[in-house]
Amino acid sequence: MKTKITLEDNGQDFLEFICNEEGMIVETYPFQGNIWNGGFIPIDMAKVGEVCPLHKPPHVYYGYLKHKIVKLERL
Repeated sequence: MKTKITLEDNGQDFLEFICNEEGMIVETYPFQGNIWNGGFIPIDMAKVGEVCPLHKPPHVYYGYLKHKIVKLERL
């Protein structure tokens, strides 16, 4: 089962991540898929209203995006 994570809009080029069952980002919308796809979001740690946890070397090592999650959906 995939999970769609929608982030708050702070003017960034990405607003949604689609993650597979393991939490790997497989799609990024509307832009920057070439940067974020292949990263990992621990779905069990992702909470609406909190900043988004993310692991995506070499950009982020076990850290957080500054953007909060506004919606989590199971697809």
